[in-house]
Amino acid sequence: MKLDFSKPIGDPFVEIGRLGLIEFCGKDRFNDFEEFRKHIERVFNIYTFKTSGRIGQIFSSNSKFTHNSTGKNLNERLRQALEYYDDLIKESFDGYCISCGKKDDLCNVSKTIFPLTSGNSNTNFTSFFSNKFLMCKECMSSLFFTPVNMQKVAGRMAFLISSNQEINKFWSEETVSGFKSNVVKNIDSLVDSKINIFENFIYKVIEELQEEELFGDITFYLLSNVDKGSEIELIHIYENQMRFINIVAPNFFKNELPSKQKDEWNYLIFKYSAKDKKDKYRERKENIDGKNKTIKFNNEVIEQKNYKATIRYFNPLISSFIQGKSILRFFKKEKVSWLLTTIYLKEIRNMREERLQVLKKVADGLQLLNSGDDKDFIKRVLFPIEKTKSGSELRTKLRELMRKVLAKDNTKTLFTADEMVLQILPNGESWQETKDILLIALYEKLSFDEEIEKELEKLTQGGEYE
Repeated sequence: MKLDFSKPIGDPFVEIGRLGLIEFCGKDRFNDFEEFRKHIERVFNIYTFKTSGRIGQIFSSNSKFTHNSTGKNLNERLRQALEYYDDLIKESFDGYCISCGKKDDLCNVSKTIFPLTSGNSNTNFTSFFSNKFLMCKECMSSLFFTPVNMQKVAGRMAFLISSNQEINKFWSEETVSGFKSNVVKNIDSLVDSKINIFENFIYKVIEELQEEELFGDITFYLLSNVDKGSEIELIHIYENQMRFINIVAPNFFKNELPSKQKDEWNYLIFKYSAKDKKDKYRERKENIDGKNKTIKFNNEVIEQKNYKATIRYFNPLISSFIQGKSILRFFKKEKVSWLLTTIYLKEIRNMREERLQVLKKVADGLQLLNSGDDKDFIKRVLFPIEKTKSGSELRTKLRELMRKVLAKDNTKTLFTADEMVLQILPNGESWQETKDILLIALYEKLSFDEEIEKELEKLTQGGEYE
């Protein structure tokens, strides 16, 4: 009987195993089980002898790989595992595969035999998996290769599945290559990303993919792999997020610190990695040679030019961006350029060009109230906008400012009634977002002294847009 692993499967765990199997074996079709069995024996051998004591984190305690009946006799564990696999291959039940829907010639398996599943009633994947279920030989075999195609993140296991098969291939090539390299080096076989924050891990992967000009929707999975308390965290990344990074930062910084003038996005990423809320350089604890040592950010990153180390620190900008939350509050706080703001609003927030033009027109019109003293203008015009607490209050404030503009020049109207209703504060749109956009456009043209910066910091504390 021939085995064909060339077709995608809807079940994400079977799919990541199928992709890992193809990379590990170097092919996606086999003439019979005898040809394929040598690859199963290779991977079973790795799980048994090459995992540096991590078998318990990969397999259920009831698995043939870990069951107490074999004690510490690893050769016996391997023999039993291969014998059990051979028995499964010989089975031929009627029905439908729980993962791909294939009809008949199925094996009756238990979730406890597979890697990265739970050993109790809670399962790590398909919710209706029970202790016994029917699965085709290809899907069943694919599941044994799931760890080959996963990376350790934050003490758990992570993988991705994309709508773009080229992305899946890129991930599998990189991960399986690392897995094989670890086997050769006789170290823990599982690939370690050395990143302890899921969002940072995702951002790093996005950077690598967009440099390869690979784009598409991606779902990232992070799972615990213990017998109790198993859970999965999912974060979905949209293609427009990847294309945004490709526009504003096609090359992530590697050899020098980014500057706000030349590399504004990476400058922000670096800044929010470098300092905490008290504007102090971050530091972390790490066990080195059996001792807990403090690693200071400036030593690790700036002095040693190890800029990839920034990915080890919690970054609120990365976290919000990856989770699909608005990052305009960061833009406003850092007084970013209108150019970067418009790219973000168009690519990520899907804002209409017409609305952006009206908001920019309002911001430019307000400059008529600036007599040349930025400090006075900020206090009289910008701070009152910043203090607004509702959409109606913002609308009222803009009308008041329009009357002041008309008093200066009765030919300059900030906006029309239609523009207010349809573009500035349209129904269903966030009024806070409108406020932030106006302030970003205004801040770009102004200078701020230390006194103004402190007053502004007080105004923006304690709210959603802190």
